[in-house]
Amino acid sequence: MSKKKFILLSVLKTWFFSTIISTILLIVFMNLTKPEMGEHPRNCDMSGLAYGLVIIWILFLSIVSFSSLFSLLRSFHSKMKTFLCWFLLPILFIIYYFFMITEGQKINGEDILFFLITNLPWFAIWIFYYWRFGTLYFNHKIQS
Repeated sequence: MSKKKFILLSVLKTWFFSTIISTILLIVFMNLTKPEMGEHPRNCDMSGLAYGLVIIWILFLSIVSFSSLFSLLRSFHSKMKTFLCWFLLPILFIIYYFFMITEGQKINGEDILFFLITNLPWFAIWIFYYWRFGTLYFNHKIQS
């Protein structure tokens, strides 16, 4: 398998699996935090917006992760530069996203939990594919 094909399949698999995992985690989170029968119900149920934001954000992270294709260029053939190609842009956007969802307000537990539900599955799967790429690439098992 070529390096380019490996990276493209990694991006697609990461997007697919992290979207499914994050959506399931968000469904569980929304069900656990919904008001009980005796409490005042929410005036407007924003759960659809939350699901949409998660799906759009993971799609955006997957598009940004195409920066990993830079690791195919000859000038990026070191471990450190490959690491930067795979993680620099996504991590910058994850940091930006965290400050965007908190809107400069005090950070509470729900914000952190929503941030983890949104980013952790994608990041964990992406690290796995980076590790696979590193073991195959630096051992020269993937042919150009």
